[in-house]
Amino acid sequence: MSRSIFITATDTGAGKTWVTTNLLKHLLAQGESAQALKPIASGVLATGVNEDVQQLIDAGNADEPAVNFHTFQTPVAPALAGQKEKCALSPEKLLTWIRQREIEKQTTLIEGVGGLMAPLVLGKKPWLVSDWLQAMPDAEVMLVIPLRLGCMSQILVHCAYLASIQRPPKWIVLNDLEHNQTGEETMRIISPYLFNIFDKMPALVVVGQTSDLASIL
Repeated sequence: MSRSIFITATDTGAGKTWVTTNLLKHLLAQGESAQALKPIASGVLATGVNEDVQQLIDAGNADEPAVNFHTFQTPVAPALAGQKEKCALSPEKLLTWIRQREIEKQTTLIEGVGGLMAPLVLGKKPWLVSDWLQAMPDAEVMLVIPLRLGCMSQILVHCAYLASIQRPPKWIVLNDLEHNQTGEETMRIISPYLFNIFDKMPALVVVGQTSDLASIL
């Protein structure tokens, strides 16, 4: 039975691509049928490909059309980029594209763009990353948070919102790639609050190196 995991975060630069890339490498190394998608991206390298998309292409030995639905050239929020480039995102076409990809593999990692509340579409029917998540009710949720000043407030605010829309994260990944070594303390402090927010406690994982991801899935 296939599964999809939607990987979102508190902000841009939180470590979504690093987590997604290395989870994909781990799954493929285990011989699993897996793929990683970066459906929406903003900004491109000199090659014309988005940096995050390129990392997923390299990790999965895939081609760009199999990984990315649409890349905006302008490195800003997709809603603003779509306005500037006169090429607004179509939620319906995006979701159709994802559904077509999902049936190809047993596990599909879907990397969001920016933070959970990043705007994707402007106008009369505005659409956020959280709306995108809501449009995929069967996808499991992974929330990535960088361990830095203010992260505990960010974790609890985002978790409270996810609880309010009944999309609790299955995993909360605390990204310690800067080796601040505050993961255990952060987990100890926020755990009682998370017990009050969720009926079922998400798995809390601190990652500082690729081997830390092996136990997540």
